[in-house]
This record gives sequence, C-alpha cells and structure tokens, in this order.
Amino acid sequence: MVTADRSSAPQAATVSLARLPVFDDKRRLWGYELFRVGGVTAPGDSANTESAATSLAKSAYIGLQNMLDRGKKIVLDFTAKGLLDDLPYVLPPVSAVVKVDETVLATPDVVPSLKRLKTDGFLVAVDGFTGSPDSDPLYRIADIISIAVDAKRRDDLTTIMEFTRRYDALSMATGVQDPAWFEACREMGFSLYSGAFFKTPDVIKLRKMSPAEVSRFRLLRLFEMQEPDIDVMAETIQTDVSVSYRLLAYLNSAAFGFPQKIKSIRQAIALLGWNKMKNWLRVSLIMDVSPNKDASDLMLLAVQRGKFLELIASDHDYWGFDPDSLNLLGTFSLLDVMLGVSMADIVAHLPLDTKLQSALCGEPNSEYAPLLQLAGLLEEARWLEAEKMIQQLNLDDQKVRGAFQRAVDWAIELTTLPEDD
Repeated sequence: MVTADRSSAPQAATVSLARLPVFDDKRRLWGYELFRVGGVTAPGDSANTESAATSLAKSAYIGLQNMLDRGKKIVLDFTAKGLLDDLPYVLPPVSAVVKVDETVLATPDVVPSLKRLKTDGFLVAVDGFTGSPDSDPLYRIADIISIAVDAKRRDDLTTIMEFTRRYDALSMATGVQDPAWFEACREMGFSLYSGAFFKTPDVIKLRKMSPAEVSRFRLLRLFEMQEPDIDVMAETIQTDVSVSYRLLAYLNSAAFGFPQKIKSIRQAIALLGWNKMKNWLRVSLIMDVSPNKDASDLMLLAVQRGKFLELIASDHDYWGFDPDSLNLLGTFSLLDVMLGVSMADIVAHLPLDTKLQSALCGEPNSEYAPLLQLAGLLEEARWLEAEKMIQQLNLDDQKVRGAFQRAVDWAIELTTLPEDD
C-alpha cells in the first residue's frame, strides 16, 4: 500500500502513493502498481498519472525501498511527455514496469523512447488494449498487455486472448473481482492479475478457528476495553514473548528516535500511550494468527480502511457514527480472508456491537455498508465510481481525499512490524 516522505531534506516533498498488488497465475505476489493519492480522477488522466511519477522523482518515498528489497516489480503509469522527459529513470530498470496507454502513439518519438527503455532493462506494459491496427507498433514493443476484464464477457475475453497471442507479451487481467473470476482468467491463459479478488474470501476453503486463534482473539477483546488496567495490560503483553520482543524492537527503532532505550512494556505504554499501543497490538495479533500468504498486504489494507473510516466519521460528524467503532469495523473487515474463517464465526470473538457485527457479515441494509464500499473503490483506484458514491453520500469531496491520503500514510507506518529472529 503506501507512505509519506518523512525526510527533512529541503528537496524532498511529501507524497502519498497507494499501491495495488499484482499476482502471478499461482497467486504469488509479483509486484505493485503505484498510483498517486489525493485526487479522485479518471484512470488515464494525464495530470494524475504524470504527478505520480513526478512525485516519486521529487520525494524520498520510503515505501519503495521495502518493495524493492522484497524483489517485487513496480508498475507506474507514464504519459508521452513523461517518457520523453525520461521520468521512468526514477526507478531502477531491473524492477520497473513502464505502463502506457495507446494514446501515447499520437506523440512523435515515443516508440524510439520506449525501445531505448527496453534496451536499458525496463519492462513495458500497454494498458487499455483495443486491438487497433494503428497500435500494432506499441504491441510489438510490449512485455505486458493489460486487459480490463471486469466489464467483459468470457467469450469476448477468449477472442481478445487469441489476438494477443500474436505478440510476445504476457497478458495481465485487471479488475479481477473475485476468486472465481481469477480462476476463469487463469484458464483463459492470463499470466498476471490485479483487482479485488485477493481480498475476497474463497468460501470453499473456509475452516473453523483453532484454539490458538481463539486465544489470540481473547487477548484482542481484553486490549479493546474502554478503561483498561495498564498494569494488567503490561503483564498480559509480557507473557507473550513474541509480541513483547517485536514491540520493544519496534519502539527502539530509528523511526521513533526516543532518547533512551525502552526496556519494559510498562515504559513502552507510558511513552507511546495506550491508544497508539492498542493500534499496534491489533496488527500484531492478527498477523500472528493469519495463515494467508497475502497477510501483510491485506493487513495494510485493513488498517488503512479502518483509519479512513475513522477520519470520515470525524470529518462528517452529522452522520452520528463513532470514529473509534468505524476504525474497528475497517480493521476487522478483511479478517475472513486473512484467516480463511467465515466472518460469522469470527464476529463472536470481536469487541463489537451488534450493528457492526452485522455490517462485517455483509447483512443487507447495514447503515455502514456504503462507507465500506467507498473504501473499497478508493483502494482499487476506481475513481469514477468513487466520485459518484461521494456525491450520493453527500460527503465533502476534499475531506474524503484528505482522509484517504492520511489513511495510506498512517497504515504503512503502523504495519512496519519487526520480524522475530
């Protein structure tokens, strides 16, 4: 997902870049597509895509290094002007995928520029495949041809796939909405996939919660008490060696810069404060019980969603929603996917009231459902649909953009958890 630059260097601007995971045909994480946060605009809008690349070039985007260290590809949109200005070189060629749409061919010298990028080691992806003969020079350069599948019938996609096999390029399905559609696209021969499918539960694989998972949720309920006994909380955390180690390592990292080394859980709570500590503990405990190989990306999305809903409730207090409750709603909204357990089984162990439990279970007419839907649209960069929903909900457009930007910044910091030795 996403971060803001914290550098004090004068040339480094603050930037928020959200990320969409991209998977291969075995559902292994292949890379991330980056997009700029802060504007709800249509995909392909030149100002939006250009500013994502420009923002990356002008900032110290600390989330980038983490993705590169994991050996993942970085997909970034570029306009014709961006290509001619050599903006792709803000990324290391071995890790970068330069994504363009077919309209770049209207600009002279774009094809030679793309060929030079390929020679230097970049991959080239063509977005919005139409099959137009006029775009043949672009298809011949492409390493990846991206096809939006969410608005197409299977027969049409089969025909498109036959056409793309003329070219020496991988096919990428975007807008894959659920696991069944992922399987269908894989059968058609797609190689790469992005969309909501990875955060949608596969009901075939749902299982019962283990005793260890139930125990972790009991701790979670204890930590969510309104007026906790800090001494009891400290003793409870200390009994869990794994969580205690990671918490102390986290707080003693350079990111916090405390002048003295933190040596005890009580000291950690005193310095950090219980509310901030509670946010970290949620992430840690949920990550501990999740067997999902996509757990880190799902957790980042979940805490980002929770913070977004909290900020929306705070900024639009006429709705009468409790911000802290909406934070919990968002944070817990992907637990069924992360754990492979039905949400109906999970909610019995969560510190939530009946209305929030109903919303998590997807019950019809939930008053929280529209906000969860809006969060999902923003996470998937479905700008036009998000803009329409913002208007329908009578939300302040600028406040929504600001809330989403703050949420993605906050999530990357919170989910940077130290590993156990």
